[in-house]
Amino acid sequence: MADASAGRAVVRDRQGTLIALDLETGAVLWRQGRDLRPCALVAGTVVALRVGSLVRVEQLDTDEGTERWTSPPVDLPVWARPALHDSPEFGVDTDGDQDPVVIRWTARALYRGGAPPGPDVAGSQPRTAHGALRIGVASPSIEPQAWTATEAEAEVPPPHPPLAADVLEYGQVGDLRMELTVGPGSGGEDAVVLRAVDTRTASAVWEVVLDETAESRPRKLRP
Repeated sequence: MADASAGRAVVRDRQGTLIALDLETGAVLWRQGRDLRPCALVAGTVVALRVGSLVRVEQLDTDEGTERWTSPPVDLPVWARPALHDSPEFGVDTDGDQDPVVIRWTARALYRGGAPPGPDVAGSQPRTAHGALRIGVASPSIEPQAWTATEAEAEVPPPHPPLAADVLEYGQVGDLRMELTVGPGSGGEDAVVLRAVDTRTASAVWEVVLDETAESRPRKLRP
């Protein structure tokens, strides 16, 4: 996510550490926290979900990354499986252009193998749930809101532009397309890289390595 007027972007690495970047140069301004999923950047504030055994909303200062406010635990179904990234079991969508920020979530309980439950048990268990959170920024607050399945199913994502094979996710900030990619690092490990591409020329403006993970090598077989 990014704020073009402030020249800032905030992304996360695989451990949920927030990383603030200068949009023009790609310079890293600060790194902060763990288990954080950025959702919005508004009014000089980063709005993020802290994902763990409980889910909370956190607000951090855009300039320095210092914590401003943490919400009480978010009321989710006990079977929900929130994560730092969208999955078939849990997804998040945000209206974050202005204060208040609205975060919408969808949770699904999926069959994971084994003996399937009988019709009585399956019918009595909720399989999908939707909800929304209204987050005040200038005056920090959190308020649950209803969000119906009809509204969720009516949302159709726009078609994505042609992307390189290494692109995992992308977002548009003015004339820049921010691409999250994975490729070989300097020491043989996998590197997560954020790349800014000028959509007018289709050329990369800058790249910055967000994190690197040691390559997993197979164990030798015992004689």
